[in-house]
Amino acid sequence: MPQFLYRCTTEGSVNNGLKSACTFEMLFEEGPSYNCPLCGHELVRVSTGPSVSEILRQGQRQVDQQKKGTKK
Repeated sequence: MPQFLYRCTTEGSVNNGLKSACTFEMLFEEGPSYNCPLCGHELVRVSTGPSVSEILRQGQRQVDQQKKGTKK
């Protein structure tokens, strides 16, 4: 199964101030929700590539450049 990067998104100190911040991240298989082993908060899946909107914008820029090149 493919694995995805999950990251703890807790801000500030955790564990009653024992840790100044939680920066835990790890690869897990996609599935149920995971909790951080260091502070207990829910982990969030992190995107590791371009978003759909970024891909669409890039494609539109390429089309616009091609149109500019053919109008000469």
